[in-house]
Amino acid sequence: MMASVMSVLGPIPEDRLGFTLPHEHLFTDLSCYWNGEPQADTGNVLFRQEVTLKNRNEVVLNPWSFKDNTILDDLDSALLETRAFMQYSGKSIVDCSPCREMGRNPQGLWKVSKATGVNVIMAAGRYTLPSMTEKDKSLSVEDLERQFVNEFLNGVNGSGIKPGFLKVGFVSKIDETAEIRSLRAAGRAQKKIGCALAVHPYIWKPVSHLILDMLEEEGCDLRRVILCHQDYLGNHTQYLDSLVKRGVYIEFDTFGCGMINDRMWQQSDQEKIAFVKKQIELNNEEYILISGDMCLKIMLSKWDGIGYVNIPKFVVPAMRAAGLNESAIQAITISNPQKAFCH
Repeated sequence: MMASVMSVLGPIPEDRLGFTLPHEHLFTDLSCYWNGEPQADTGNVLFRQEVTLKNRNEVVLNPWSFKDNTILDDLDSALLETRAFMQYSGKSIVDCSPCREMGRNPQGLWKVSKATGVNVIMAAGRYTLPSMTEKDKSLSVEDLERQFVNEFLNGVNGSGIKPGFLKVGFVSKIDETAEIRSLRAAGRAQKKIGCALAVHPYIWKPVSHLILDMLEEEGCDLRRVILCHQDYLGNHTQYLDSLVKRGVYIEFDTFGCGMINDRMWQQSDQEKIAFVKKQIELNNEEYILISGDMCLKIMLSKWDGIGYVNIPKFVVPAMRAAGLNESAIQAITISNPQKAFCH
């Protein structure tokens, strides 16, 4: 029997997945990372403004000071982006918002897929500590495992819309117990379900082996694990190679996000392509995924951002120009996502 993955409209056989963006956000809420209201005596009113084309340059430099920038909840914008992606042979989008606290919108995802014909794969799981309610923080590994598995069996909140993979965030502190419980619960749920498990790891230091150790302790199949945001450690070539040696996928998923802002520095797409080439030279072609992680308004075309077309329209031609052959590009954009998400 052909492997498949659950989409918001039902199971999709692997040969229908096609060109896939494995880490995006059609709907999301990252306001947990908003800088918050400034002190009254600063006169700073950025936090009150909606994102517009007029103030876009200011938002680019201060993306986390504009609360509106951190929330994607507009169906029309999601449809616009998805239809543009389709025009460049895009077939599938993986939405990495795994819970209500991160703005997961099962009905919205269903509407996008139904209206466009693009396969949309939804996540189950939890995000990082700042997004958790006090109740979330108190849940046991067993509680979380039951919650995750229930969504795969019965759908989200009685909607009948089911997730196709697990996603957890593990970024605050390597010893943060609430995030560790999420990780361990996801590892257990993966063992039961057999689906892919994407992990948003701590990106500032090479600590993912500790994450993999914990998942292994829970019986998780590391061949089903996707380590997100490895662009940030792209220069750690041998470290990334050591992760691949354990069977996991390494995901370079901030293409189109190169910028200097009030929170972090990100590499250019050309630098990320160079990271990909280094891993291909180490014979890791079958373990590489690429995406854009479009999660802020300024990243989307409605607000003059690059949008979901960046990978097929710009990155793939740039890969060819950099010397990647068609076999490698096909693996990274089509066959690797098939293997990663279908089971």
